[in-house]
Amino acid sequence: MNIEIKKIQKKHMNEVIDMLHKNMSEYIPPEEKLNEIWNFFSSQSNVHALVATIDDIVVGYGSIVIETKIRGGKTGHIEDIVSHSSYREKGIGKTIVSKLTDIAKKKGCYKVALLCKEHNIDFYKKCGYEINGVAMYKYS
Repeated sequence: MNIEIKKIQKKHMNEVIDMLHKNMSEYIPPEEKLNEIWNFFSSQSNVHALVATIDDIVVGYGSIVIETKIRGGKTGHIEDIVSHSSYREKGIGKTIVSKLTDIAKKKGCYKVALLCKEHNIDFYKKCGYEINGVAMYKYS
């Protein structure tokens, strides 16, 4: 099994959305908005998204947003780490997190942050991350 990690392309969009829908969130964007969403998403220079593929089938996804702080430092925010349910426990998620962390280092980030559910804490600890603080949300 040859897993390839590469920059996301438009052709991967539907597979990524499907994986996110099945594993993370009920939300599916309207089909007629996909081109507009892709154009905006892919034009953001501070967003870096990766897919893991096996024989050009998407089996994992993750992204990092690079934020420039008021004092000039940069923080990377890892988002949406997901792997296909048939390909879990094969190091795909860990490899994506590692590659995103490498991007943050190359972009000069002094820290990389991520939010996760409690059941994912051990996974992120294996990736070298540690618990630091509490997350709170207000949804609109």
